[in-house]
Amino acid sequence: MHNIFRKLYFHQIVSLILISVLSISCSSSEKESSGQSNDGLEIIKVDLSEAREGKLSEFFEPEIEYIWLEDDSEDGLIGRDIPQIFFHEDRIYVLETYGCKCIQIFDRSGKYLNKIRSYGEGPGEYLDFDDAIIRNDEIMLAGVFPSKLMWFSLKGKFLREKKVADQFGSVVFSDLEKRYYFYSSVFAQDEFFIKSVNETIEDTVKAIPFDPELYYGMYSDRSNLQNSNGRVYLSRPFQDTSYYADQGQFIPKLVFDFGKYGQSQDELKKIDEDLEPLDFMQFLNNRAKLYLSTIWYITENQLYARMSYEKESYNIFFTRDNQKTHVIKGDFVNDLNESLHISSFFHQFSDGKTGSTIPGKELFKLLQKKKAELGQAGFEEYVKGKGKNFAQVAFAAKDSENPVLIVYTVKK
Repeated sequence: MHNIFRKLYFHQIVSLILISVLSISCSSSEKESSGQSNDGLEIIKVDLSEAREGKLSEFFEPEIEYIWLEDDSEDGLIGRDIPQIFFHEDRIYVLETYGCKCIQIFDRSGKYLNKIRSYGEGPGEYLDFDDAIIRNDEIMLAGVFPSKLMWFSLKGKFLREKKVADQFGSVVFSDLEKRYYFYSSVFAQDEFFIKSVNETIEDTVKAIPFDPELYYGMYSDRSNLQNSNGRVYLSRPFQDTSYYADQGQFIPKLVFDFGKYGQSQDELKKIDEDLEPLDFMQFLNNRAKLYLSTIWYITENQLYARMSYEKESYNIFFTRDNQKTHVIKGDFVNDLNESLHISSFFHQFSDGKTGSTIPGKELFKLLQKKKAELGQAGFEEYVKGKGKNFAQVAFAAKDSENPVLIVYTVKK
């Protein structure tokens, strides 16, 4: 019991601090090259000796979108981490599970419209929630405490709720299978990480059993399941295989091969048992080898994962059309609009759109730095051309601590 509480404490520390720590455990043998095997597995060989400088134009469409989330309400987004942001039609939905415990709603220009908040202990209320999805023009909350699922209209009106026996965690819905997939951490043998139900929240199928021989770590559950073109994918920290869902079961699809650069799971298990949480985190930050983390996305044509190796940071792209691995070291060169360089893609806004956030004040500082580099004449030309969107939003948000979404569209 003491060990479980220690791990839960570590989970809270990691979820708040350990955003930039990344890599993977490699249980597969070293392959000669990336490519598709005879059984349909896509093999992703990561060789750090091939690391190179990368440009955004290699992997993303030319236009970068900037959206300032303009909100002056008392429980706005100022100074807070944002665990999840997603787009739906002409709206932006921002999950704020640490502060107001609500979902804030903005239009696509970033103007605040409304929020979904029903805090309390009675019917139609919650004390906490962890995730949400939109389906059939309704918002469903998952990871609700006490254990239930809740539905709201897109404008925030409570519709209904359903009590559930399990404390469901993060959720995605497969349009291809018409099934919900819930991910929940487990700490006991013979338990399962995945529970799947049909549209009526029945026909429960369990998948991915807990294996005491593997090391899972204490990351948040929210990014483990992702939806791409109606297909549900699963990828978990410290594991080397990504799966796709098929009628409640998960089929191995993409396998990372890190060769000599891979982090040993046995070493991680031993160090986790021997060290205090902060000391273990220091090991991950400074000495750990490659292992998969929570920062990843998948599309029909591309798999991305952010990793680190003994203090050095890497962005790993796998282009699925030609089965090629690209190892990018450090920040990307922003050759799209020559504004700020980016080191990682923390948010998956919707299918095919990814990016990060930055406070409005910080974005404006970057614009001022750009002006100093270009000089007055060059700056005026820049803001009329490729830097127009960047400059407009930076000027608008220059006094704001609220975040600006920086949105990139993955190449098809």
